[in-house]
Amino acid sequence: MLKRVLGVIWVAFLSLFALGIISIQAGEVAKIKLRAAYHPNWGPMSVPAADMKKHFFSEEGLEIEWLKFTSGAPEVAAMNSGDVSFGYIGQGAIALCAEGRAEIISLSHFTNSEALLVRTSSGIKTMQDLKGKILATEFGTTGEVVLDLLCKRYGVSRSDINVVNMPITSAIAAFIGGSIDAIVAWGTDLTNIKANIPEELHAVAETRDVVDMVPFLGLWIATDEFVKNNPDTVMRILRALNNCYDYRFEDLDRNIQDCADFSKAAGLGVKYDDLKSERNQLVFFTSDDAKKWLDDGKMKNTFQLQLDYMVESGRLKDTVPVESYVRFDLMRKGLGMNK
Repeated sequence: MLKRVLGVIWVAFLSLFALGIISIQAGEVAKIKLRAAYHPNWGPMSVPAADMKKHFFSEEGLEIEWLKFTSGAPEVAAMNSGDVSFGYIGQGAIALCAEGRAEIISLSHFTNSEALLVRTSSGIKTMQDLKGKILATEFGTTGEVVLDLLCKRYGVSRSDINVVNMPITSAIAAFIGGSIDAIVAWGTDLTNIKANIPEELHAVAETRDVVDMVPFLGLWIATDEFVKNNPDTVMRILRALNNCYDYRFEDLDRNIQDCADFSKAAGLGVKYDDLKSERNQLVFFTSDDAKKWLDDGKMKNTFQLQLDYMVESGRLKDTVPVESYVRFDLMRKGLGMNK
């Protein structure tokens, strides 16, 4: 009886297949829908932009809904609540990973895109001139990290500056409106500020002044729970990311245009010229470079410098092994190195 039933099912399947109602494609992978976080700057936006053009994630069977965030802490919270599967962070949120709230699964690029801006008419020319002035940035972001490093480099106590914590969009509005004296911002936000203030601005200091102290990184992360429960999906994500990196590196100007196209499609309003202003603020590399750095120790040393800074500066209370939150093993596997 069972054989007869199975025979009927098989005949029905073959009939539907012959009619084209169902199909089997060689190499087809199961489709998985994920939500991912990005920031509206060239570095982080370069990945969804490359994906829009080349469909690297789709080739891995991943349907990505790209969600815009402007800082790392809210997206880490979204990941921990299950609303986002993986996402991009900059310098400021690395401490959250070291605290166990997420794991770093991929290094995207090095950044040099932050600046401390003032109006030239303010008479503020140096870090010492900021004493007693009002400066705003968003705490827990690269803005605060840069501020702390600049204070250390130039011998200024942060307590001597009236530092105000604001969401970066609010800080930008306050600076444009003239209610604060200085701001630490980054990426296309700097272009936005300059475009909306009809007077000369002065960069008191920039990331380039402190990159010898701590490397600034662009990263992709996921929670420990997501990584543990979805090992195959994580590998698909990493392969897609590495393909995006290589495509991006082939022609950076093309990728800027891709980002402008993605911005238009997403209704972000970030223009080509805004993105091109970041041309010299980011350092990209290939998957072959990443392989070399994983083998020769540069990758681990880069993150160790980050960890040492976080402990020394008090951003992290206790030191931990860098491997506890930076998944070098996954990076290697995603690059097809020794599994």
